Amino acid sequence: MSHQPYLDWIHAALDGELRPDQRLQLEEHVGGCAECRGVWEALSEVERLFMAEPTVAPRPGFTGRFNARLAQRRSRPHLVWGALALGLGSVVAAALVVPLGAGLILSALRVIQQPAASAALVSSLTGVGEVAATLLEALLILLRVLAVWAVTNPLMWAASLTALATTGAWVLVMRKLTLEVSFR
Repeated sequence: MSHQPYLDWIHAALDGELRPDQRLQLEEHVGGCAECRGVWEALSEVERLFMAEPTVAPRPGFTGRFNARLAQRRSRPHLVWGALALGLGSVVAAALVVPLGAGLILSALRVIQQPAASAALVSSLTGVGEVAATLLEALLILLRVLAVWAVTNPLMWAASLTALATTGAWVLVMRKLTLEVSFR
């Protein structure tokens, strides 16, 4: 025999939420079932003890402290995921910026070491227009050297592809986390 509906009814009867017809069925069942009678008597005694004691009011400020703790606990996952996103973003940025920065510095050193480029930079300091034109030329030379170096350097390709893959994975994880958080 299943005692589950009667156990549910016992709780409902103690809470005053049982219909009269269910109350009659429960009384009949408890009269003939020792297990349910034991549960009824134990829970009735607990209910009697609770009702015998006076209600104690919480200390002043309880609600504020409770709400503050609840807000703190709810914000912890956001802090963890935010820190994770910041860390992953930093790693991805470093994976992309470090190889490009190193390539830019090495290319600039190569351009500076060339006598023609150095002479053009120094001699063009006579006017603002000449300086701007020379800097633009130097930048174009630097970009060409960087492009040639990046295309022919397998380490650059590997670092760039790794950075792109890591960034893609990071974006997917952040989208998934954002969707999970927005549904809560």
